[in-house]
Amino acid sequence: MKETIEESISRTISKTRFEDLSKAAVQAAKRSTLDTISAMVAGSTAAGVETVVKMALKWGGTGEAHIIGFGTSVPVPMAALCNGTMARALEIDDCVDFLPVHPSASAVPALFALSELKKNITGRDFITALCVGQDMKIRMGLTVRRNAMESGRNNMFKIFGPTAAISKAMNFSPEQTRNALGLSFSFAVGDGQCALDGALSLRLQQGIVAQGALLSALLTSECFTGAKEFLMGRYGYLQAYEPDPRLEFLYENFGKYFYGEQITIKPFSACRATHSSIALALGLRPKIKNIREIDRVLVHTCPSVYGLVAKQWEAKPPDSVAGAQFSIQFTVAAALMRGDVFLNELEPEVRENTGLRDLAQRVTVLPTPALVTDSVLGKTTMEILLKNGKSLTGEMEFPPGNPARPVSYKECAEKLSKCSQYCVRNFSAERVEKIIETVDHMEEVADVSTLVSLLGEG
Repeated sequence: MKETIEESISRTISKTRFEDLSKAAVQAAKRSTLDTISAMVAGSTAAGVETVVKMALKWGGTGEAHIIGFGTSVPVPMAALCNGTMARALEIDDCVDFLPVHPSASAVPALFALSELKKNITGRDFITALCVGQDMKIRMGLTVRRNAMESGRNNMFKIFGPTAAISKAMNFSPEQTRNALGLSFSFAVGDGQCALDGALSLRLQQGIVAQGALLSALLTSECFTGAKEFLMGRYGYLQAYEPDPRLEFLYENFGKYFYGEQITIKPFSACRATHSSIALALGLRPKIKNIREIDRVLVHTCPSVYGLVAKQWEAKPPDSVAGAQFSIQFTVAAALMRGDVFLNELEPEVRENTGLRDLAQRVTVLPTPALVTDSVLGKTTMEILLKNGKSLTGEMEFPPGNPARPVSYKECAEKLSKCSQYCVRNFSAERVEKIIETVDHMEEVADVSTLVSLLGEG
């Protein structure tokens, strides 16, 4: 009998070994791990996180895994929920530029929680599992015909990535892996409206997914059953939600090439769809003697980018951190006025600054079909019109962090140093250096829980 797509995926995940990974994939996994740590550390003080953590602590239970930065332990599902929420809270976790996908924000927190539960996951196990999970999530994104920016379904398939990672880390058989993936379908979430509304639920989704992936694997280990044909069955995910899927992406070079090699590390604390505009503004800024010289700023983007991070802000400026992060108008104004768009630019005194808000109102974003490319970001052009009649122009297709303009491990380390200043508890320079060194030599780590303990201790 011909092997089903679900059987093929599960077999490949189960048989993948560290030796199958390319050097590029291993290095990319290390960068993603350190980058996700940065996102969680800074995210520990982000809006809404304290609420989730307080609930987890109030409910209590066996202290099995650390909440990053808080110096306390909770049951592993709650640790995954809290840490996954932190990882996406500030829009500084990794992504890919050819899809609206965040490959690591749920996989790393889920793997960290599992490592503290099992105490036997090595650095090589962790890297292998993360590469598998990232690859699975990206391949699912390529399989889907209409991406989340077009469909509004916000990647319901994202649950399959971290579940694949956890299944690999638990050394599941193909049958167990298939069951865990089938179970995880019940934890799929895909609310895209929260991004347009600037709601805190956007960051919560990755926590839900991290928790769901972990629960799916733990339930599998107790012989609890999930859907077998979770993709192509009559009511499977692809059949029910994604017509005409490109299944070749789930077959070709699966287990041989890992799409994590193409992951982008984000230099700015904003939706990736704003990064080309931010980079253009920063590049043109030195040519402007005084911000008061600016009359108007015209930004041309592909229509899908316009719909996600510009259209809703045409008539009014964003009134929340999440809204600011999804606004080309705000981020361009912040870049021009302050020379960066990172965590400082999200502080209330900056977001509510009259001068910045006035400049943001003079940023006009125009959807331009001619700028559509194979990348979900498309191309972006900018023209800054000065009051003296002169103008400054620029064009960008690959913003900083893209594999064509990669962020190095050293730059990831510098990002962690910046993010550590926002941790809910003191993160000393010595601790930061130890984390950087440990992740850099992850292959040599005997028990990943030692790294997580270092992150979680107060």
